[in-house]
Amino acid sequence: MSSEETLPPDFDVFAHATTVHNVLLVDVQPTSEGKEQWLVFYEGKQHQLPSPSPWNEQFSRRDVGKFGYVELATNIVEAVQEGARYFRAYVDQSLQRVPELDSSQHTAGCEPALVPSQQCVVGWRCDTQPNGFRAPVGLIPGEHGFFVPDTTVEVTLRVPPEFVRECRRYQMTPSQLLRSFVGDLAGIQNFVRNPRADGYGSNGSDERDFAEQWVQRAHGHLAIDIDDLESRETDEEEKQWQADDFAALLDDFEHHGGKREDLIATVTALVEKQAAGSKEV
Repeated sequence: MSSEETLPPDFDVFAHATTVHNVLLVDVQPTSEGKEQWLVFYEGKQHQLPSPSPWNEQFSRRDVGKFGYVELATNIVEAVQEGARYFRAYVDQSLQRVPELDSSQHTAGCEPALVPSQQCVVGWRCDTQPNGFRAPVGLIPGEHGFFVPDTTVEVTLRVPPEFVRECRRYQMTPSQLLRSFVGDLAGIQNFVRNPRADGYGSNGSDERDFAEQWVQRAHGHLAIDIDDLESRETDEEEKQWQADDFAALLDDFEHHGGKREDLIATVTALVEKQAAGSKEV
C-alpha cells in the first residue's frame, strides 16, 4: 500500500506501509532494552516508532530535525515481528515526495534496477527543481534531486547448473551474483549524493581490484585501447553529423529560393581548387 493514498483520519500508515516519505525526525530516545525509539512528525501528527538499532549516545540523534523517509526493517526477523523501522534522512533536505506527479502506470512491485527507466516512476520536488521531476520507484534522489539515469543494456544469458549451484551456495540468484560482479568489474561507485537509477554498485575497493586482476589474467591478451577506439568513433559520429548538416543546408538553400545545382557547383569548384592547391605543394 502506498503511504500517499487518501486514507481515513484514524488510519495508522506506519502500521501498513512499507515506506513512508516526507517524515520529520523530531527526537530519538533510548528504550529500556537499549534500542533507539523514533519520535517522528508526519501529516500533522507525532508518532513513536521502534527501531532495531542499538542506542548510541554519540550518533543516535545525529539526524534529529531532518526530513527523510521511514522504512520497515526487513533484515532482522525479530524487528519485522515488532514492526521496527529505520529513519533515513534525505541528502537534500528540500526534497519531497509529490504523489500527484507519479506516472499513470501502475508502480506496485516494480524493481527499479530491473525495469527500463521510463517505467515505474514517481514524483519528487526540491528547491532547485520546484516544478517537480520523476525518478524510478525505490530510488531516493541526491543533492538537487540529481540521479544517474538508467542506461543499461539488456543481455540474455543461459548459465549451466554448476553456476546455479554456486549461486545457491551464497544464497543468491544467478542474476544477483552476476550483477554484483558486473558492478565490481565496471568499477561502479553508487554515491548517495548522485545515486544510480540502475541500482549498480561495487562491493568495495578490494573487490574492484580483484575483478580487474581477474579480467586481465583471463582476457588481457584481447584488450585494446578503448579510449582510442571511443575517440575514433566520436570523430566518425561528428563527420556523419556534418554530412547530415550539409544535406539540411541544401534543403535550406532551396527553401530560400536557391537552386540545389548552383550550391553543389560552388562546393565542387571549391573542392577542385583545394585539390589543385594540394598538388602544387
